[in-house]
Amino acid sequence: MDPGQANNGPAASDDSARRAIDQIEVRLGNIESLLRDLSQRPVSTPGSNIHFPVTPAAFPGLDPASASTAAFDSSDDESVLGGDSVIAQQTTFASDLLEHAVERTSLNDVSPKMWEALANLRQLAELQSRQSISHGPRFPLQQPIPKGGLGQLPMPPMDIVVNLLKRVRASPPGLFTFVCYFIGINDFSNLCRMVYFPTDDFSDSTFIIVNVGLYYLFLEQHHLTIDNKPLKDEFASHLYTSRVNLETALANMSLFMSTKIETVQALLMGTLYTIDVCRPSVAWHLNCAAAQICQTAGFHRRDLSTRNPEDTDIKAILFWYTYTTDKALALRLGRAPAIQDWEITIPRTFGFDGILSLETKAVAGTWLNAATLQGQVYEQLFCPAALSQPPAVLAERARLLAAECRRVEADSFQSRELAISSLEKIGASPLVDVHLKGDEVQLLSTMTLIYRAVPAPEGSPTRFCQDCIDTARKACHAHFACMDLVRKDPHARAIYVHWNLVLTPFAPFFVLFGYVIETSSQNDLQLLKQFSASIEETSDASETMQKLSRLCSIMSNVAALYVEAKSQQVEDQAMVPINDEFDVYLSQLGLMPVVDSTMGNASDPNAEFGENAQVNQMADWMSGSRNLLGLLEQDISQIGGVQWPPM
Repeated sequence: MDPGQANNGPAASDDSARRAIDQIEVRLGNIESLLRDLSQRPVSTPGSNIHFPVTPAAFPGLDPASASTAAFDSSDDESVLGGDSVIAQQTTFASDLLEHAVERTSLNDVSPKMWEALANLRQLAELQSRQSISHGPRFPLQQPIPKGGLGQLPMPPMDIVVNLLKRVRASPPGLFTFVCYFIGINDFSNLCRMVYFPTDDFSDSTFIIVNVGLYYLFLEQHHLTIDNKPLKDEFASHLYTSRVNLETALANMSLFMSTKIETVQALLMGTLYTIDVCRPSVAWHLNCAAAQICQTAGFHRRDLSTRNPEDTDIKAILFWYTYTTDKALALRLGRAPAIQDWEITIPRTFGFDGILSLETKAVAGTWLNAATLQGQVYEQLFCPAALSQPPAVLAERARLLAAECRRVEADSFQSRELAISSLEKIGASPLVDVHLKGDEVQLLSTMTLIYRAVPAPEGSPTRFCQDCIDTARKACHAHFACMDLVRKDPHARAIYVHWNLVLTPFAPFFVLFGYVIETSSQNDLQLLKQFSASIEETSDASETMQKLSRLCSIMSNVAALYVEAKSQQVEDQAMVPINDEFDVYLSQLGLMPVVDSTMGNASDPNAEFGENAQVNQMADWMSGSRNLLGLLEQDISQIGGVQWPPM
């Protein structure tokens, strides 16, 4: 051996030891910094000037000056997690993982994209598990009520309203016509006369019904006006006026309302509107009020409804419409429905008459079946009592519900095709098609949720069974087909997304996200990217659509970077295992099980959960995906990029 080389040996060893100690110190510093950031500090990405403040003050609601001049706060302050989430229980554990990550964590060589993705995930985890944040104003457009009451609020020009109503009567049925039809509004023109020419005091309910009707009237005309920009802008202005009046009236509704049919109609139309503008927490309050009145007045009981047979059909229509929305919102928000099936004694049918009554009854019947299924999904699979059951019990329930869902899907397909064919023959508005074809997306999303409760076979690299993955893919392709229908109109896109991707939690996106993280599936990663791109097309429709686009983009980018990092780590065993940091935040969001190889009982991946690991992971996943959608009612402008102007 060369003496020089022999003499250099100890020095080289000393240098290596010093470098190792320095590296450990750097790692400890990084961990300490991360732990501080988890609770209070902003973080900025290397090579970037983007900062991500995480203090509560950094997430204000809508600017009061631009949103509402009301003299009172109508915000809805509560934890975004709600009372039944198990995500919060993981927060401390997930943070503890960072303390044990010295052997695996060094962020010195991490790219700015990786830093930004981690910062975005950390922000989402902060919002979900740490902060009690405001849902913002329930009605951001509301104004103070004038001294003379609601009747003093400015209305859209009467002559324009009269001309449009005449045009509607002479035209094929559109969205406005069907909204009135489904809510049982038989003489909208007379209600308008009561508001525009008030010889007597009109009720708040009448004012609400009129302004919701005008909202849909101008919304549809705005959609149908293509080559006349001044006219389109005029319709948009009147649409805004109707919204201001409506939100002002809804914000001031009495807690104790009469049990009249008109009151239920007003509450239901308010529910439709708040779903259209993507405020499901507000829609829940309005629909629950409608459900309470329906049940107090006996709309759901055969013996009480027969006492006034002339109103039997309209009461049944209102009750069943309330029922369908109740089940959807309950599943979306993770709450028990306001209406229980065992309380109902009236026939399960809508008593429609007149235009397309046969086709309409068939479609509405499938809505009822789908709503009942959604109620069963929550009760049997995702409510706290269900989640206390053994995994085998949940899996068997899920298989039975999946069979029922396939039956409902087959019936719905036939009814939907019959209705669409009939509507096309009479030249009905394409906005009606959007609602009908979106039903398929809702059903496939519900079926994906059901299959989520079926465990994957033993030894599978993923938590999701094959039926769950296949249904999620099918739902995405059905969504792409619907987007082709609404691509040209921002309002149509917003209505479709709010009703079919947000009202019913779009489980397929979160299933495919988890599947990509676990398996690095390139085909499904491309499907995620395609889905995010389709949502990005809708970002011009509303602030909510911008938020959804931002959220989907963040999650798709995280999935892509995660797969990239995993691939690079396989090629280079000496590479920093940055995926572990992704895992920490994804587990806090409920999108990955909490498993850490550095913990004492790493040999048992279910040790942190006890015997029902699969059930707990499913509960976390459901809560996490639901709560991420709940962020659409928050200010998330500081996450994932530059801020957008208020709308």
